[in-house]
Amino acid sequence: MLTFVPHKISEKYKKVEFYRVNKDLCDNELYKDLKPTSILLYALLCDRLSVSYANENKDKNFKNKLHYYDENEDVYVIYTRIDLEKKLHIGKQSLCSAFKELVKANLIRELRQGKNKPNKIYVGKTISEIKEEFVNWKVENQTSGNPFLCPQEVLKSETNKNNILNKKNNYSNYNGRDYSNMDWSKLYANSNF
Repeated sequence: MLTFVPHKISEKYKKVEFYRVNKDLCDNELYKDLKPTSILLYALLCDRLSVSYANENKDKNFKNKLHYYDENEDVYVIYTRIDLEKKLHIGKQSLCSAFKELVKANLIRELRQGKNKPNKIYVGKTISEIKEEFVNWKVENQTSGNPFLCPQEVLKSETNKNNILNKKNNYSNYNGRDYSNMDWSKLYANSNF
């Protein structure tokens, strides 16, 4: 067991490397269902995303350089499940659960490459990263055949920007209800029934 060694005020603080965690994942109500493992996984993927960007900015004249973006110029990362399990000190089930949570929160998408190659992982932006001028929601046809790992279905979507960004709450469903006979004492978690 290692001995605890505290930082001293008389010493010069030596910076160490950290993974950056997006505060939005902890503060925004939209991400309240994310477990700490999922939040840390997203931080690791964002760290790897910065490597994908840095790769494009160096050695631009190198001919056989790998590019980490697709034909739509969407940047992706490569991170094997085995490497992530080792990095996070978790098992296969926990990692799978963390991936499912991030997919459900629209923070990542995966694209299978096949032939025993790792999936391409597209890291999505959080709500705070999405700026108003880039949110241009339109009615669109979404057809099956989407290469990303998601249920295959045909949808006709009519999105509403206010609902997505949670800027307005609509409480019109509560009009006309009568709560006069409600036993309000049973609403408390520690009440004795």
